[in-house]
Amino acid sequence: MAAISALFVRKHIAAAERIADKRALWVLAGLTPQAAEDPEAWVAPDAYFALLEAIAESEAPDVRFLTTVCAAMRCEEFGAIGLALKSAPTLRHAFQRQARYALRFNSASTFAFEDLGEVYGFVHRSPQAARPGAWLSSEGALATFVTLFREATGPDLRPVRVQFRHPPLGTRGALEALFGVAPEYGAEADGMQFSTAHVDRPCAVGDLAIWRWIHGQVDRELAAREARAEAEGRDLEVRVIEAAAARLSDGAPSLAEVAAGLGMGARTLQRRLSERGLTFQALVDEARRRLAQELVAGSRYSLAEIAFLTGFSEQSAFTRAFKRWSGRSPRAWREGAQAS
Repeated sequence: MAAISALFVRKHIAAAERIADKRALWVLAGLTPQAAEDPEAWVAPDAYFALLEAIAESEAPDVRFLTTVCAAMRCEEFGAIGLALKSAPTLRHAFQRQARYALRFNSASTFAFEDLGEVYGFVHRSPQAARPGAWLSSEGALATFVTLFREATGPDLRPVRVQFRHPPLGTRGALEALFGVAPEYGAEADGMQFSTAHVDRPCAVGDLAIWRWIHGQVDRELAAREARAEAEGRDLEVRVIEAAAARLSDGAPSLAEVAAGLGMGARTLQRRLSERGLTFQALVDEARRRLAQELVAGSRYSLAEIAFLTGFSEQSAFTRAFKRWSGRSPRAWREGAQAS
């Protein structure tokens, strides 16, 4: 599942001061303002990148909405996970589980923390999309983290180094003001480094007992959430495959047709599939495979009729697809099924 929390969508759209009519921004995100209020609402990375690009274009060349949003982030907006960070005795304690906890709000990226001796490294790995939206997203991830770290430790926290793989986007002044250090561009990885002394300094309101208790709560919440997401993903996958299979005799169904049959909009279905790392076309292909193998093995339909029933206009195309799915021709598959 690769997706980004609607929390960031809401905040970025609210900060888009130079765009009077924000309906187009919501369309880019694939959400409505009401849907975005749901703590479980997510957007696909491409939609999120497109949103950032549209807002940045409205401000170019002096793009500041990103740093405005990130500098205003607060731990409380991230629920128990934010509280776990704020209650950590030191930043070193906070870093211990942040790599996993960050997935609750951004499953399109991975985060890593590493003790390098005199400095403590924070690395952000994100989709390798060569587009400004992806680069802005990387800048926003680091800026959000440093803001939350400051709330936990104190306003004087400053990384000793900030690095990005991408070229500058016209936001250098705003980013330097937020980080307190000039970012470096063209690096091998996106990340920050903090002095080990600052990482081990007591946090402002840190409490070891509270921190341990909250971690237990968060770990249980995440485990339950992951189990629900896995079950919902399997259920959605099955429902889409069944709905697609029921429409194959009229040709390959469209996303809109299947979504309507499931009682939801096409954008909603697309978003929910993206959140779970699924594609509509792959599920239609799976529906064809299952139905084709079932009909070839267990029915008296001719292969030409089965090709029609599984949405193929020509038997030759059906035969090629069946060999790709099964490693055997439809005729060989039927003969094997009859023999067994």
